[in-house]
Amino acid sequence: MTLDYERVTIIGAGPAGLTAGYELSKNRYKVQVLEADPHYVGGISRTVRYKGFRFDIGGHRFFSKNSEIEKLWTEFMGDRMRK
Repeated sequence: MTLDYERVTIIGAGPAGLTAGYELSKNRYKVQVLEADPHYVGGISRTVRYKGFRFDIGGHRFFSKNSEIEKLWTEFMGDRMRK
């Protein structure tokens, strides 16, 4: 039996799961992200609609004291990253 170590399944499409998938895919892994919510990704970092209204249920501003993490998210977001 041959094992394929280049395939990774990530459970959860919140910030951590999406970041892991992004980093792994940059390093040529085949990534599959599974999310239980049929409508949203982003964990609690998202806006949801309910009865015509929008609700923010989590943080929408990204900040970190870790320069490596800041660099990663700035790379990912590009011009959409607000400072």
